[in-house]
Amino acid sequence: GRLKKLRKKIMKKFDVHVCLVSDQAIPNFVPVVDKEFRPKEVVLLVTDKMKAKAEILAKIMRERCAVGVRLLNVADAYDMTQVGEQVFALLCDEDKEQVALNVTGGTKLMAIAAYGMFKDAGYPSFYFTDNSNEIILLDSNERLPALQPPKIKIEDYLSLHGYPACDSLQKTVSHPQWLEFGEELVRFHMNFEDELGALNFEISKAVKENKQTLECAVPKGRNARNMGQLLCLLKSHDLAVQKSGKLKFADLDARQYVGGSWFEDYVFQTAKSLPGVQDIALNVQIENVDAKTHQNNELDVVLLINNVLHVLECKTANFTRSEAKAEEALYKLESLKKLGGLRTKAMLLSYRELLPTSRDRANGAKISLIERKDLKGMKTLLEKWTHG
Repeated sequence: GRLKKLRKKIMKKFDVHVCLVSDQAIPNFVPVVDKEFRPKEVVLLVTDKMKAKAEILAKIMRERCAVGVRLLNVADAYDMTQVGEQVFALLCDEDKEQVALNVTGGTKLMAIAAYGMFKDAGYPSFYFTDNSNEIILLDSNERLPALQPPKIKIEDYLSLHGYPACDSLQKTVSHPQWLEFGEELVRFHMNFEDELGALNFEISKAVKENKQTLECAVPKGRNARNMGQLLCLLKSHDLAVQKSGKLKFADLDARQYVGGSWFEDYVFQTAKSLPGVQDIALNVQIENVDAKTHQNNELDVVLLINNVLHVLECKTANFTRSEAKAEEALYKLESLKKLGGLRTKAMLLSYRELLPTSRDRANGAKISLIERKDLKGMKTLLEKWTHG
């Protein structure tokens, strides 16, 4: 309580934030979300290219922070004399000390030009450091106490970057009763790797013939003892039983779970227990508002830690047989890396081993990997990755 009072006492605050809109929405949003630093009004300087982004930012600021937001169209981001006239005409009734420019958002050239213009006119400017949540007042070089904004939710984060989620987000696993099955598959992955591959092959063959089928051929596998253990595991977790020479699944959910979604649930549950997770979601369907196609993308597991988006793709396929599948997964992650601003991190988690070419491709694209040999240390590796 004492610390909060002290923070309130020394926290400088402005009535109006003037922000430069760019692809990086978080530096403009966080200073407005923080209750102690929140202005009464926000003025967004918007170029034609950033119109859609600005409208989303304005909508979320109004809804989440209950502040007034005005959009000011900027014909030429680099002609700051003209921009200055528009801005100062808009703010002529305001006390200069109460209006500040947030220089963090725009392109470097735009930020430098805007800062020069505000300084010449006698208005203060500040910079927000998004890794430490500090505000630096540029005129005095004074650092304000770190902001303590409420944790941003994944749905807001994705919307701010122009990729709204199609539905409400799934924040828990659908079948907690089956989590133990996944734990067993990971614990004994050396025994079950080939057998699970054989099982998945039979499932996909049966599904090709009939999408709603609950039966497939009993897989042979490479090792009869291991296959016997896997089939016992399916039975003991009420997922599937052998009946008249066929493998019969409890229901469609059980078939999909065994066919691969068990691994997403396992990764989700492991990631959920990491320190500092502010939000996490499973099977997130997003659409790209910029694309004319409105194509949808599914993200297996998404988590936010310290306002940084982490995207995890989970695969159980045999990538050593099909390099194209690994390439597809990496290409998808590469494009998804762009969806949450510059700091977004992406990772491919594979139950099976990857080929050296896929590893090289991932390294080149700065995509982290957890594969077969690393599975048992997944939690430690995820913690290192998210906090590195």
